Amino acid sequence: MAKVSIIMPTYNVEKYFRQCLESVINQTLEDIEIIPVDDGSPDNCGKIMDEYAAKDCRIKPIHQQNGGYGKAVNAGINAATGEYIGIVETDDWIEPDMYEKLYTRAKELDADVCKCDFSYYLGKGKLNPCNAIKEIAPENVVFTIKDNPFIMKYHVSIWSAIYRKSYLDKFNIRVEESRSASYQDMPFAALVYAKGAKVTLIHDHLINYRAEEGMDSSTLRTDSRLKMMPVMCGIAKEIFKENDCWEEVKEIAYWHFYNCAVGMWFQTDEVNKPAHFDELHKLFGNIPNENIKFKYLNRQKRKVIKYIINNDYQGLLKYSKFKAFKANLRKFRQKLISIRLNKREQKITILGLSWRKN
Repeated sequence: MAKVSIIMPTYNVEKYFRQCLESVINQTLEDIEIIPVDDGSPDNCGKIMDEYAAKDCRIKPIHQQNGGYGKAVNAGINAATGEYIGIVETDDWIEPDMYEKLYTRAKELDADVCKCDFSYYLGKGKLNPCNAIKEIAPENVVFTIKDNPFIMKYHVSIWSAIYRKSYLDKFNIRVEESRSASYQDMPFAALVYAKGAKVTLIHDHLINYRAEEGMDSSTLRTDSRLKMMPVMCGIAKEIFKENDCWEEVKEIAYWHFYNCAVGMWFQTDEVNKPAHFDELHKLFGNIPNENIKFKYLNRQKRKVIKYIINNDYQGLLKYSKFKAFKANLRKFRQKLISIRLNKREQKITILGLSWRKN
């Protein structure tokens, strides 16, 4: 039995696949099983994984017809024989000691889940550390979601952790397989935590999450699947309720739901906005009956939630356009004149010309 089985769902990522696969192959923890899953990829990813498998017996490719992210991950989990499961998305890459650190800590503390932090790769060699994990809990502490619901506050990033395989199998925890879904990792994370997983954290940034494409938050998204984000959040909400966790989690969960599902609504084009809004109303509409105190939402976000609760699509649309106008006006003013004086830099911009002293 390998110490860790690493599942690599693969679809149309030929540009990045070799870098990702080599970062897994070259782990300091050598006792690993590597399961790249070719989900009917139209490029050469299937051939590339077979090429590497011919050289390394730890690599056990799976080839299947395209079924979506969830189906690919689940095929890997079902085939895995390792003590723990890891998931690597194949446009990212990981640090050499990632799985050694996660596995060693999980074994030391007998944890079902060991989770690390990650860095955003912004392109041009720039890594931006997330720094969220250390705000959740110290290292060398084991907790459950009832002890510490803050595990649901930030990016669920199911790929920045390992999971005890016997724990996943005991509760039949798998990823949602709907092909049209977006944010399928949310219900997976909810199931993992709601079933009482013993969780521990490592504060190191051990995975690099590629985010250099489509970073501009002002870019309108035309993907109709985005409306599935609040649907996935709704499934997670029901999971918490069914497992008697909702009271402990609800304030943090709504904070998370807002930042992903509502935040993405502002980026969605007007063709897809109405359907997305309908799903948001289903997700947030019952808040008045749930004794939510909005501990973690600021005044602006509370205002947005009220539009959603009241099913006032036109009101929220007008508000979003007003926000966009203010943001564009602020950018215009900054181009005219901007003065930034702090410990990190001294920068003055006038009519698009900048003077900087670091």
